[in-house]
Amino acid sequence: MKFRILGPMEIEGTHGLVDIRAKRLQVIQMLLLVEANRVVPFERLIEALWDENPPNTARAQIHICISRLRRICDRAGLPDIIGTTSAGYILRVPEDQLDLQVFERLVRLARVAAGEGRYLEADDCYRQAIALWRGDTLNVGNSRVLQAFETRLTEQRISVLEEWVDVRLELGVYHDLVGDLTDLVARFPLRERSRAQLMIALYRSGRQAEALEVYRAGRNVLVEELGIEPSEELQRLERDILSGVADLGGATATVPAAVTPTATVPPVIRPVTPHLLPADISDFTGRAEQIALLRRNLLPDRSSGPCEAVPIVTVNGKPGVGKTTLAVHVSHELADSFADGQLFIQLHGLSARPVTAAQALERFLRALGIPGEAIPEGLEERAEAYRQWIADRRILVVLDDAADEEQVRWLLPGSANCAVIVTSRFRLTGIPGAVPVEVDVLSDEQALSLIVKIVGPDMVHAGLNDSLELIALCGRLPIALRIAAARLAARAHWTVGQLVERLKNQSQRLDELAHRGQGVRASLALTYEILSGPARKLLRRLGMLEMGDFADWIAAPLLGTTVAEAVNVLEELVDAQFVEVKRTGNSGQIRFKLHNLIRVYAQERLAQEEQPAERAKVMARALGAWMFMADEAHRREYGGDYALVHGIAERWPLPEHVVKREFDDPIGWYEAERLNIVAAIRQAAANGLHELCWDLAATSVTLFEARRYFDDWRVTHEIALAEARRADNRRGEAVMLCSLGTLHLNQRQFEEAAQRLTLAMQLFGEVGDEHGQWLAMRGVAFLDRMHGRWDAAELHYDEAITGLRKAGDRLAVVQVMSSLAEVHIERGALT
Repeated sequence: MKFRILGPMEIEGTHGLVDIRAKRLQVIQMLLLVEANRVVPFERLIEALWDENPPNTARAQIHICISRLRRICDRAGLPDIIGTTSAGYILRVPEDQLDLQVFERLVRLARVAAGEGRYLEADDCYRQAIALWRGDTLNVGNSRVLQAFETRLTEQRISVLEEWVDVRLELGVYHDLVGDLTDLVARFPLRERSRAQLMIALYRSGRQAEALEVYRAGRNVLVEELGIEPSEELQRLERDILSGVADLGGATATVPAAVTPTATVPPVIRPVTPHLLPADISDFTGRAEQIALLRRNLLPDRSSGPCEAVPIVTVNGKPGVGKTTLAVHVSHELADSFADGQLFIQLHGLSARPVTAAQALERFLRALGIPGEAIPEGLEERAEAYRQWIADRRILVVLDDAADEEQVRWLLPGSANCAVIVTSRFRLTGIPGAVPVEVDVLSDEQALSLIVKIVGPDMVHAGLNDSLELIALCGRLPIALRIAAARLAARAHWTVGQLVERLKNQSQRLDELAHRGQGVRASLALTYEILSGPARKLLRRLGMLEMGDFADWIAAPLLGTTVAEAVNVLEELVDAQFVEVKRTGNSGQIRFKLHNLIRVYAQERLAQEEQPAERAKVMARALGAWMFMADEAHRREYGGDYALVHGIAERWPLPEHVVKREFDDPIGWYEAERLNIVAAIRQAAANGLHELCWDLAATSVTLFEARRYFDDWRVTHEIALAEARRADNRRGEAVMLCSLGTLHLNQRQFEEAAQRLTLAMQLFGEVGDEHGQWLAMRGVAFLDRMHGRWDAAELHYDEAITGLRKAGDRLAVVQVMSSLAEVHIERGALT
């Protein structure tokens, strides 16, 4: 076990023990362990550290302590074990890795075995449980919260010891018990149960006088310290010892009361028809295609012959998309087809305490009419009873919010006359024979219809354009639309436009999309918290980038890992429905996308969980990858790095197999990435990456000129020019002026072109960039040509050819020579 609190706290990672020396960190870590796999609220952490007198900076100090604990755990080889929620923190501990959890499991097994008279098995379980203790103290200092836990845990340990003694008395090991019980009674003289056990062990060992002395010593302690006489049970035990009762302390007296077997009359079981479905909603909207698919698969056509397979449909989709609403709606529609009842359970698969299969089966069995005393203890036995009980009945089973296939498989019926709907945020592909049904956001028409049903047509139609904008701001996500509409319905004095204005503030959007216990943020947080550390990190960082859809390779620079590792993490986000998959173009190229509300949530978590310096590094890596890819596209389109002046911005190289895959058609790649490149140039400017900003803008002219995206050309270059001037980057300024001059030439704006090209040549000369000068010179020559200045045009073209040859720019030389030839032709035609 890696986590131990039954004694001094110890946490062991792959690199050794976690070394936590600061007392404050020890308290926080201990409390997280005590509440392992459950969210510990900020208030409880504050109380554990400062009782009732926390400082004003308590929350900030808690954040700092958590950050330090994470770093300490990372160094020990336990990354990402501490998660963050909106309410507090959670320590994720795998099953059987915390000694307290193992202790409690063993005790449960021991009690069941003792209750069934299997004393050897019970003895072994108790022995293993007690062996987990390594000391008597948790070393919790002055923390009253943890002191209370220590007291409870000590009481639990002693009670379990006493239960174990009862079992060993049944096994007849009286002599071996005397020494341990003597020590226990000496440490806890007021515990009558331990004293009674010692009296029984002594008496059965033939030491009657010592047994009576133990009683008298105990009576003296109770009278002197508490002023009370021993209990009636202890007094009766003394009388039995004095009388020499042969069967003193028999089985009925020694087995713990909670598990003492009793003879009972088998209960009468009367079948019940369960109707556990939640209420359907009157404003259900759309989903005709999904409803048809559900009906078709839950009520299969058996005209061609019987089928023994249970019809199973899994409904999956992103958080808040309406999976449960759809499942409940269809279940009500099909209720008449399942006349023996409908079972429904919320499995809380994403909560800190999901419903276990055993708990779900107990609830199902009770709903089917089986009394509690007849429900088996073991999971397999419960599953068998469940399948047996519904084998000949026609029942629809709805398993809502499942975490994984393991949680579901025990709850599946065994006969084909039943049917199952499973909802999950994950694609449960491991359920044999299950038909997946994807639920996506609503269409604009469906979204508008939903809002009308909630707030009425007058408010919507009075501001139809605002309503459409509201739908866009909600990303057509049903939960967001319902919350927005509910807020409008609750505030009749609002207009749709007023709510739209509030939602336009992106930093406050998720705050606005909350109403009376419902919230988009809370819905997303449930899934976020169960992601792996790398997946949470990638989601946060994807939110940094102002892009539409994207290719998988961008995940590598965001995480700072290989493409293969990053793609695996990206697939986890796809599985969790945080990232959408789409195919584009005739080739079906795979692209990925973030829903706009998920992007807002990712940006919130980024601001909360990552420092500005780290965010800046990640941004530089991501934009460096765009720069690398743009370079490669240019080179593969032109056969080399020609007709271009580059800067010194750092690139993030991507592996050759990615380059080959992406650049089968370089201009096609540019086309697919055009909006992302424009966004990358904007973000480079916003983040002060002036060198990368102008270089990426200049390189992207490969696309802008080929496909005549003159607006993109102008906008990106004006942004990069302003950033270069802000940073006093004269070379970058010259490159942008030269490129803008070329744009003006393409648009026949000769006066503007002359101004830009002249200034560019001047700046290139000042920074000593001859290559840039000659590239600008060819533009000047073109101007001469357009104005009929043939001599000047020939002279400038000749100078440009000489300079570009010297610079090794073969493509530019060919282009200029072609232009010079055209001058000769035009001049000859005129003369």
